[in-house]
Amino acid sequence: MRLSMRFLFSALLCVIAPGALSAGEYEQWLQQQVAEYDAYQEAQDKAFSSFLTKEWHSYQVNQGLVRDSKPKPVVMPVAPPAPVSPVVVAESGQTAPPPPVAVKTVPAPPPLATPPPTVVPPAPGAKGKILRLDFYGVPVSLSYDKSMVVRLGSTLNNKAVSRFWDKLSRVDTTALQEQLAQYRQALALNDWGYAMFLYRIGDKLYGQRQNEALLFTWFILSKEGYDARVGYSGNRILLMLPTKNEVFGLPFFTYSGKKYYVVNFGRQASPVKNVFSYDGHYPGADRALSLAVTKLPEIKKRPVEKSLSFSFGGKRHAVNAVYDRNVIRYFDDYPVTELGIYFSSAVSDRLAYTLLTSLKPLVEGKSEVEAVNILLRFVQTSFDYKTDGEQFGREKYFFPEELFYYKYSDCEDRAALFAFLVKSLLGLDVVVLDYPGHIATAVHFNSRVDGASVNYKGRRYVISDPTYVNANAGDVMPKFKSVKPVIVPI
Repeated sequence: MRLSMRFLFSALLCVIAPGALSAGEYEQWLQQQVAEYDAYQEAQDKAFSSFLTKEWHSYQVNQGLVRDSKPKPVVMPVAPPAPVSPVVVAESGQTAPPPPVAVKTVPAPPPLATPPPTVVPPAPGAKGKILRLDFYGVPVSLSYDKSMVVRLGSTLNNKAVSRFWDKLSRVDTTALQEQLAQYRQALALNDWGYAMFLYRIGDKLYGQRQNEALLFTWFILSKEGYDARVGYSGNRILLMLPTKNEVFGLPFFTYSGKKYYVVNFGRQASPVKNVFSYDGHYPGADRALSLAVTKLPEIKKRPVEKSLSFSFGGKRHAVNAVYDRNVIRYFDDYPVTELGIYFSSAVSDRLAYTLLTSLKPLVEGKSEVEAVNILLRFVQTSFDYKTDGEQFGREKYFFPEELFYYKYSDCEDRAALFAFLVKSLLGLDVVVLDYPGHIATAVHFNSRVDGASVNYKGRRYVISDPTYVNANAGDVMPKFKSVKPVIVPI
């Protein structure tokens, strides 16, 4: 959570206030300090507004990074039947009976709440109009000064952008920013989620006028210390954000060695080749957005049950899972980013509980390698395969939750789910294997397991491929047997 700079400054003054002052003297001193800070901020805003009227430059826009240009397999390969299970070898070199796996306890989810998360009311004494909107099932209510509704005008150039900033900076947005901070905390939004939240507010505030909505998002992000930039191309405003994580498929331009991605928050936009933008940035606004999903947003729950089945050891097993439809909607508006983000992502409490409790009885009492093979078979055969290009016409990586909604999935999607299952149920360490045109995983066992492996930081990881149908731990697709993968830690 990041409150407005004015709010933080006022809070800091309360901590460092000089002693030996009467209540009246203290209040007078506090008002003077805040007034001086407001004057400083006003001077900064005027200087930045003036700076925006200076000459802008044309920058070439790149049409998006491609993570892997090698095509994925169109059809999943099937492994030949294994004559025997992988052998566990004791340190003495003698064949030993495999020890049973230590299956982790599955925590129960909180009760399914029918109402959405608690709505944050407008700040006490808040004046102005009330803005209401829906954010993934959560009703949002904000008070705002009607002077914030600034019109950009019909002519789009740097002077129009400067006027927008100048007019908006003359409005006291402190109360609004404090409400935004409360909502960000209540909704547990990461940086990207917060940027989407601001854009939705701007879209509502400006009557779905995208140029103004993007400028509003830029203004608030800049005020809160993010290195947000805007530019224009033809009659379009472009919002450009740097991220801590690589982003694929989004147009970007490079300034001072940093990539600024052109974001539309799920809206379709025509391609752009050049953008006019300014040099420098708003003073103190130097933070890049993080795309890490360490916690899912607290949005309205929409549980959907999914029934799956698979065969292992001559038996058919049923698996039931409950995923969250609103989480799927949220991730629809997420950019494609680095593999590690998907492999370390949180999943909804209900999906974790239902999925893990269905699989737990199947792996209890088994050896580590047999338990891993059971989880491999579940992921390999319970979901229909199709490449992203065939299903979406573009690359789209799945967070684990998304496999249970979409009809098809491919290699990196299955690998992310498999890694989650191994870590959550068996407590074993997993790494990602990045082959040309393919993603697999490798597992570190507590006993030596025969088969293909990789070494990472002095530990041996046995290759375990969730896309290679019927393959066990230690098996490698024939086309990758002589290929050394890039190892990505989770």
